[in-house]
Amino acid sequence: MRGLKVRTARGMVALNADEARALKARLAGSHSTQPAAETLEVSANASTSVTFTEAEKTAVLAVLLDWLGPATTGSHASSGLSALQRALSRDLGEA
Repeated sequence: MRGLKVRTARGMVALNADEARALKARLAGSHSTQPAAETLEVSANASTSVTFTEAEKTAVLAVLLDWLGPATTGSHASSGLSALQRALSRDLGEA
């Protein structure tokens, strides 16, 4: 899988190839996040940006919070994953 761009309410968030692979693996690991993993895979195969539904955004945000912790701390603070976490949190009105 190569890098991806995820569409959010305030623009695109870029994930590099490693981040995209790691996120897909985490999403594929749970029944509740499987639809988001499938959306990610379809977009990657079609070389298009990823557009999550509201339910998928909620599921992805939960995975990112469990994985990365609060958006402003940790070793991933400046990564695409952290930027996605912040953007989804804003989209869902949690920031």
